[in-house]
Amino acid sequence: MTQDPLQSQVLEGQLSGKLAKYDNVLEKISTFSQVSKLQEVLSKEQVKCIGQLDSYIANTRATTNQNIRKLELNRAKLTKTLSQFHQALENISNSSNLARDISGKIGSVERERKLVAKTLKFVTDVNNLKLSISVVNEALSEGNLPLAAKSIDEIRKLPHGVIVSEFAKRVVPSSDIPEEPEQLLNQWISQLSDIFHKNFLEAAQQEDVGQLTSVFQMFPLIGQSELGLDLYSKYVCDIIAEQSRKIMTNITSKNSGFYAQVLLHLFKIVSTIINEHSKIISKYYGKEHMIHIMKKVQKEADMQAGLVLDTFIDSQKIDRTISDIKEWDTLSKQKTDDQALEEPIHLNELSSLINDFSAILQNWTMYCRFFAVKWNEYTNDGDLTSLVLPEPIEKGKFYSKILEEGFLSNFEVLDRHYLYQSFSKVLALEELPSLNDYISYTSFKHDDISTYPLSSVVEDVTMLIRTSLIVNVNTGETSVLSHFLDVLVKFIQNEYLVKFLQSRLRQIQTRFNSSLGLQKYVPPSESVHPSRAASPSAAEAGRLSHLGFFKGAASSAFSNIQSNLQAVYADEESVLKLHHYLIYINSLSIGCKFFHKLLVKELIEDNPRLLHDSFPFQNDSQMLVEKVRTTEEIILTQNHKLLQWSIRVMFDSLLQGKFKKMSSPLFVNGTDNEYIATSADFENMQAVDEFRVQWRQMMIPFQNVLHKDSYLELLTLIVDYLVKNIEPKILHLQVNELGSIKLERELSVLITTVCSENYFLRDKFARLTQIILILGFEDDDFDTVSGDVKQEIVDNIGWILNPQERIQVANLRVDKRH
Repeated sequence: MTQDPLQSQVLEGQLSGKLAKYDNVLEKISTFSQVSKLQEVLSKEQVKCIGQLDSYIANTRATTNQNIRKLELNRAKLTKTLSQFHQALENISNSSNLARDISGKIGSVERERKLVAKTLKFVTDVNNLKLSISVVNEALSEGNLPLAAKSIDEIRKLPHGVIVSEFAKRVVPSSDIPEEPEQLLNQWISQLSDIFHKNFLEAAQQEDVGQLTSVFQMFPLIGQSELGLDLYSKYVCDIIAEQSRKIMTNITSKNSGFYAQVLLHLFKIVSTIINEHSKIISKYYGKEHMIHIMKKVQKEADMQAGLVLDTFIDSQKIDRTISDIKEWDTLSKQKTDDQALEEPIHLNELSSLINDFSAILQNWTMYCRFFAVKWNEYTNDGDLTSLVLPEPIEKGKFYSKILEEGFLSNFEVLDRHYLYQSFSKVLALEELPSLNDYISYTSFKHDDISTYPLSSVVEDVTMLIRTSLIVNVNTGETSVLSHFLDVLVKFIQNEYLVKFLQSRLRQIQTRFNSSLGLQKYVPPSESVHPSRAASPSAAEAGRLSHLGFFKGAASSAFSNIQSNLQAVYADEESVLKLHHYLIYINSLSIGCKFFHKLLVKELIEDNPRLLHDSFPFQNDSQMLVEKVRTTEEIILTQNHKLLQWSIRVMFDSLLQGKFKKMSSPLFVNGTDNEYIATSADFENMQAVDEFRVQWRQMMIPFQNVLHKDSYLELLTLIVDYLVKNIEPKILHLQVNELGSIKLERELSVLITTVCSENYFLRDKFARLTQIILILGFEDDDFDTVSGDVKQEIVDNIGWILNPQERIQVANLRVDKRH
């Protein structure tokens, strides 16, 4: 019998408590009556405890009996379940035995079926063999070659074990056809091979395409695919050779582009053959056999294209021209300025020759791409994202001629010579526009880049480079374009930027002085010509001599007139030189735009597929894209350095003194070290108003003439100069409250005048703006202990001035209370 643990713990607790109580009472008993009373209490307590125990035992027994009945019930259910489980196991065991029996019987039946099927197939194959041999024999006797070939193909499809089996050897031979099947098959294949070979050659000679195609289709049927492919390869190679000869002989006019057109026609013929005939080969032979054909065809194409290329080189006397150019280059480096050298080849003829080279290479590259795509298709290599030159192309004779026999290097020599010589012609024909229409005090709006004045050399050299880029890109040869980009960098740096623009700018600088201003140029022909007024005529000299004045006052007067006229003439020449200088500055600035358009915009951005399509192999196009961007970066960096230098020179020579004089009256309101404004002079902004007028008179002509990038570069120099000179001036002023307000107004007008809409230039005045801001603060805005502005102001403004500088500026106020 189990007991409730919780109830047992309660009873034990009560018993312990009562025992402790009775022990305590026993220690205090002193009389017999107390013992009697204790005995009565214990008796009552015993009766009570026995009653509680009886009740507890009765309850516990009832609960236990109930649990026992539940266990008995569950045991009965479990017994029934176990009985059912054992019955199921018995059924499963019986089913498994039955399944094994059935499986064994099925396996036996399947083996029987396979044996029957195998036997049936063997008998059927032997029957088909006998039937096909009979058909072939009858077809050959009747001359029905297609039927004979088709029946032989049926025989060849049979298992070889059937043909050579002992059963077939006994069953198939007959009185009419006594030979064994294998012997008979080999005999017929040899016989038909000879017949088809002869018929193919006759059809090719007679140009009977229908008959030729019919015969060509039958070679695979008799197991002679290689023979058929070899005959076909020779046939198409003969076509290529014949067509090449026709093209070379039938075209009588061999003008520019003739040989490139010949190669183009040749490659078209080869491409057509590969495209059209591949359908027949794929159908009857399998597309994998196209590789064999393409190798043979490419070998013939190499030979014919090589002949065309050799003829081109000989007829155009390329080797002689290259030799003359190299000799001319050597002599030109040694000649003095007064020596003249006859050009080795006229530029028009050279341009035509370069175009021929480019077109030949372009046609070859297009053909290589076509061949590579087809090669991938027939070799089951479907990756067209990274083409690789197939072996027949890479190891072919024509490609070897291009790479190893100097064809590419000759093209590069011709192209470089054309670039440099054409540039010399461009310089000789240079024209500079007049700036007089731009020089006014009214702003001139430029609609686009073409309205800015610049040297004709810029547009001419742009067209020259563009032409050279086109012929180099069209070649499709990665090394050619890569080398040209290297040449282009050197050409632009050395010939265009240094020898042309920098040299012209240096020559003009010598005419600059601080008194020279940007004004309209008046040609000497429109004023008194100095040669006519330089000295008195002989008659006048005689009369003056007779009068005794020649050595006196009259002589002095004429000397003064001569000096003045020469000075006027010299000043006009300086004005013209300044005009030219500004034109060359524009040429530098606008040249950047043209170079970007030529290299990145046209080659990459506007035509994102151009380089990829022109240079399709491996990652050549991506490499060239990166090199084009690098080329542009190098050119624009050098161009920008020269632009900055030229503007700096002009500012230092012409404008710095003027701005020093213009800015001198600014921020003056009292003595040199005071800016104390009163109500009487607070509204007087005459100094900055005069600066604004002078600014417009001086800068609007520059703004009208200079390209916006050049003008912005000039503005940046002016702003830097003004900031550098104004800040020390303000930091030495003693300022009152009205003076700080007036200073702020004056600086605001100055900034608006100088920066206009170029808001980023206003940031350069940030230190000045903060200096004047502090000058306008009230006393309560400063910390009395540190002397700096209060912390909340420090936190709310992005300060450029450090704390020490802010304290220094705050001390410039003369009317502070503390």
